[in-house]
Amino acid sequence: MIGFHDRRRSVRNPSLDNALIRVGDLSLSCIVGNITENGAALKADDPPSHLPDQFTLIVPPSKTYSCNVVWRKGAWVGVAFATV
Repeated sequence: MIGFHDRRRSVRNPSLDNALIRVGDLSLSCIVGNITENGAALKADDPPSHLPDQFTLIVPPSKTYSCNVVWRKGAWVGVAFATV
């Protein structure tokens, strides 16, 4: 597309992994639609409008990310991984 500039900093990796959104002591299931080194698109079982702007994402077996919500659309939520 002429004039199109992709602003992504890294390549999206498609995924259909099951994961958990952790908010305090509460865990909600979700599916990771795609993931990059900087963020992910998640399909939450609970409506994304109910999710807080910050939460922890746990992708088994051993990945844990602090997330900041950057967009919400339908059942999907896009997150950026917080840098430490």
